[in-house]
Amino acid sequence: MKIPKATLCTLTASISCIVGVAEAGAFKVPIHRNERHRPNTRAHAFKTLKKYGHHHRLSPRAFGRQPVTDVENDVEYYGIVGIGTPPQMFKLDMDTGSSDLWVPSLKCDRHNIKCARHTRFNPSLSSTIVELQTPWKIGYGDGSTVSGHLAVDRIEFAEIAIENQLFGMADRESSSFLDDVVDGVFGLGFPSLSALIIENQKEAEAKAKGPISNTVLSSILNHELVPAPVFGVWLGNGDGPTTDPNGGDGEFIFGSIDTSRFEGELTFLPITNRKYWQIKVDGVKLDRQMDMSIHGDTIIDTGTTLLVFPIAHAKKINKAIGAVSDPWEGWVLPCDSNRVGSLDFEMGGSRFSVQRKDLVREQVKNKAGWCYSAVTATPGDVMIFGDVFIRNNYCVFDVEHLSIGLAPIRRQ
Repeated sequence: MKIPKATLCTLTASISCIVGVAEAGAFKVPIHRNERHRPNTRAHAFKTLKKYGHHHRLSPRAFGRQPVTDVENDVEYYGIVGIGTPPQMFKLDMDTGSSDLWVPSLKCDRHNIKCARHTRFNPSLSSTIVELQTPWKIGYGDGSTVSGHLAVDRIEFAEIAIENQLFGMADRESSSFLDDVVDGVFGLGFPSLSALIIENQKEAEAKAKGPISNTVLSSILNHELVPAPVFGVWLGNGDGPTTDPNGGDGEFIFGSIDTSRFEGELTFLPITNRKYWQIKVDGVKLDRQMDMSIHGDTIIDTGTTLLVFPIAHAKKINKAIGAVSDPWEGWVLPCDSNRVGSLDFEMGGSRFSVQRKDLVREQVKNKAGWCYSAVTATPGDVMIFGDVFIRNNYCVFDVEHLSIGLAPIRRQ
């Protein structure tokens, strides 16, 4: 699908115009739905809390039992990324909530045979690989980890090619990653969040025979590979325009946006924390009438599935939509709950909604007639808007002006 020529201007003088012209060199990355996906709301919630280091602060009453998570069900969308020369192809979680690129190495299955389920990077097959001795490790709140060593090589996604990209080769993965359907992570967060650190940058760049980019986001900007320092995200939800003819159930567009995916004009909101894609929420209402008296900051995170709120706010919203707290399952509501209306978020003088039908998720096993709520809780004080929100609202991540543009998606 060609992107219509359009010039989109923000509503404030501090943010300049973005030219959305596909012919100028924008690049689309089709996002593929996980064919083996089975909804698992409890797992989504627990995965989110692990990601942000809050899960260990939950009491059994707040979330029920700590689930044994079938993590492959947490990944609904992934992009195809090539690493090396010739490229070795990987299914990667394209995640605005993290900043690093990593994939399994050939050594991974030596420590756990489950790793053989994934595509593993073979450095002997790449003519451009530069392996570094620097160890690398990412730790999560529950003690789960990914570790290995750093490497530098060429990466390809869509029609973009980046030379000398730093990435992690995972020699060891904890079970949550070994059981995941994706091979690794393609972080699109800010460099300040990165865990990939080269001990001797000059020495490494001498081996690579050129500058090394530590994150994909910095690579795109430093090498001026796209016509504008932005990327747009659309995730299909079954009631919008048909899926992209090039394949996939969603897309990331680097260097431009697709105006056919949303209604009206984009509202741009400034980033409130340069560590995350985090913006301010001025208010929350149910069905445009019931004021929840909720405001604060939220992280727009493509790597999270649910709507995550501080505990008191999650309790207030869930009660308003008819959900109850089950001691074993967390927040659940009748599957035949009202699906007309919306949960509305006031941001930057505009309203962005999530349809009520998207707040009712899969049926709870062994609890006939009850389904999981898409609203879950965190002991932290920052909200997290994941794919439930993004499926209802087109998102533009503006790197140059440190802002996020939002507009309701166009529906059939």
